[in-house]
Amino acid sequence: MDSWTEPHWGSSALVVVDVQVDFVEGGAMPVSGTRDVVPALVRLVEAYRAAGLPVVHVVRLYDGDDVDLVRRAVIAEGAAVVRPGTPGAELLEELLPVGAGALDATLLLRGEPQHLGPREVALWKPRWSAFHRTSLEELLRGWDVDTVVVAGCNFPNCPRATVIDASQRDLRVAVVPDATSQVTDERIRQVASLGVAIATTEDVVGAVSGVAAPSPEPVDPARAAHDQAQAEAVLAYWERVRHLAGIGQLDVVTGRTVASAVPPPAWSFGDSPRLADELLALVLAGRKTATSSSLVEYEDGGEPLPRVGELSILLDGAGRPRAMIRTTRVDTVPFDQVSVEFAAAEGEDDRSLASWRREHERYFRRVLGEDRFDPAIPVVCERFELLHPTWSLERTLTTP
Repeated sequence: MDSWTEPHWGSSALVVVDVQVDFVEGGAMPVSGTRDVVPALVRLVEAYRAAGLPVVHVVRLYDGDDVDLVRRAVIAEGAAVVRPGTPGAELLEELLPVGAGALDATLLLRGEPQHLGPREVALWKPRWSAFHRTSLEELLRGWDVDTVVVAGCNFPNCPRATVIDASQRDLRVAVVPDATSQVTDERIRQVASLGVAIATTEDVVGAVSGVAAPSPEPVDPARAAHDQAQAEAVLAYWERVRHLAGIGQLDVVTGRTVASAVPPPAWSFGDSPRLADELLALVLAGRKTATSSSLVEYEDGGEPLPRVGELSILLDGAGRPRAMIRTTRVDTVPFDQVSVEFAAAEGEDDRSLASWRREHERYFRRVLGEDRFDPAIPVVCERFELLHPTWSLERTLTTP
């Protein structure tokens, strides 16, 4: 393993795949060996609960014809396999937190997570991968997760597809063979070649047991009210402007993508309300079409790097949604190799490379600490286009 693929246990989530009654020996569609790995799965979920780390139980529910092609005929003929509301569709009781209750098939089939306990949910997937047409990625990002630990039922199908999709999303991935059925040495070698970590249950339990469970923070009523109001404002703004990103109301109704109904990340520039307002004004005026951060900031915060095509909602210094942008290009280069063209695209000061270096060195020394800056520090250079507001009076303002 290297620094890009090594699991970050403290920011990991456990994804348990398809451990349902019908898929265990004695069920309607049993997968050999699944019952044998249940004790290891119990150890994993208990360790993650104790550490306060997220657990996602991904399940299948065969309803109507929204079924894999390879199983569509047998389900259409009436095979009683993980049918919504049946005992065979339930998660194994041993894996559930106390008081979790039965699965809510109606909720799950709408694509919504069912909360089973603190940071523990069930989630329906319609195909092999736990990421396909689900909100799993949004859940993980919301928990600041950058590492996915995969275990469960029938490795060559759903767990393997989940591993590949997690890797394609630049998540660190670990597989636990002794907690996963239908594992072979060859199958494990295949995913290991993708940079996937191979760990035993003992390894994972030992690693996460060293993660301190988060202490509940006292609730600040004023802060909670502010956060709620901001979330509502962001959602209202998204409902108003999402058509500009090619996402209309029909997409939500038909369920083309779960992300259609979920606002993109909302954030502000800089590290102060004043700087947020100043830089937002440059964006609204059409002068600023790029932004940059040190790679260290992303790594320290466990944040994924921006990707081409991603949307963002820009907030002003008071936390109000004011603009929507789409990332068009991302490059990571040493600080002292940032180009004249990119410095101009950031639109700040006199738009020269000299002023860009001066002001960004000052900023990086402030947010990272004097001893962590050097001229070779990697900088993530992001280009973007402004989708909203379009050319209007608002974009001619000098302040937000």
